[in-house]
Amino acid sequence: MTTESNPNDSIVTELLRPLADKPNFSVPQLDISIEPNIDLSSALKATLDAPEFYPPLSESVFAGDTVAIALQTDIPHANYLIESTVDYLITTGIDINDITLVVTGRTAENLGIPAAQYEMAEKDKSEGKRPPIFSFDFGFQSLNTQVHDPENQTGHSYLAANEEGDPVYVNRTLVDADVVIPIGIPSPGEVNQQSDCIYPDFSTTSTLHRFAQGKGSFISRWTEIELANESLGAFFAVQVVCGPGDTIRQVFSGAKKDALESARTATNHLWSLAWPNPSNLCVATIEAKPLDQSWDDFAQALIAASEVTQTESPIIIWSEISIAPDRNTRKACMSQFEDNISSKLTKTLQRVAGIIKDRPVFLRSALPEQTVEELGLGHLKSADEILRMAESSEDCLVIRDAHKTQIKTGDAPSTEGG
Repeated sequence: MTTESNPNDSIVTELLRPLADKPNFSVPQLDISIEPNIDLSSALKATLDAPEFYPPLSESVFAGDTVAIALQTDIPHANYLIESTVDYLITTGIDINDITLVVTGRTAENLGIPAAQYEMAEKDKSEGKRPPIFSFDFGFQSLNTQVHDPENQTGHSYLAANEEGDPVYVNRTLVDADVVIPIGIPSPGEVNQQSDCIYPDFSTTSTLHRFAQGKGSFISRWTEIELANESLGAFFAVQVVCGPGDTIRQVFSGAKKDALESARTATNHLWSLAWPNPSNLCVATIEAKPLDQSWDDFAQALIAASEVTQTESPIIIWSEISIAPDRNTRKACMSQFEDNISSKLTKTLQRVAGIIKDRPVFLRSALPEQTVEELGLGHLKSADEILRMAESSEDCLVIRDAHKTQIKTGDAPSTEGG
């Protein structure tokens, strides 16, 4: 079984191929990104049969065990990951009725699970009822499924207390299972840019809020994450490596620390883009699901593009952003019309303001033309407009998913894709 057709195929047809056909455009991530995804079922079986520093899963999970599969929020190709994992477990003798999939509300939405199947009345919550476990079809099989509710106190189990004495709670279904299989995806970048599959996403509203606020140091937060996983007994992990356009390239499994390190190394290798000479024009794409695209993605893509272009060269952000910018992003964009850039902006937005001040920036999005132009950005509709803009430019570059790409300047051209 292979993964579903790439949802980003349209951007290949509409934008990437037409630009790649022009002699003045380089699209270094194109070829490695549109190869068919790996045979996920075979790749998953291979790694689960020979995990890193861990017994084969068939020797650590036994008939009669209850198994909980936890999917990291926003993991690509979730349906096929679920199907492949369940198929493997069944071959080891696990009864499908002993398997429960636990997902966040955001993942449930991406999977197409109707909210009516898991939303609870406040009366039921106040009476101490847990979030329901219901049957949902994945492929040819129905699977016990639970959507985590961070507000449902009965749906959590207390595991420990962190260094500050705050309680560490985790979803009760995960805690009650004999075996937990977290399936996650590393992010390109440094350790402090990583998200854990289990915690805090499968914890309480207050924990989620505390992590979102960034309270405490990164080390204290990650220590708490490790405490939650160890107290849960989540010593095993599956990690999926995805490239530009959300193509699955590799799957790792094994002892949690080792699987994560291998997957993170492979991810950074894949997302590293070395570009020795500044380009005359850069097109930076954002290829997340349209509703997931944010102005933070815009900022990161703009900064990446600025690092591979000449100081006054145009930058084009190709996206499907449909939400209006927040106040601070708007302020950063409007700084081009002011003498100084506000020191109250974050360092990232100060960089955004400086880039927009120095060069023309164009945005293709799902926003009305007036909204884009009110930000002082050029409104872009099609690849044809890009081709016209680039007619006099000898060296143009396209960066796929630029908000994730790790730019390495001053080296030989490479996508590190292998």
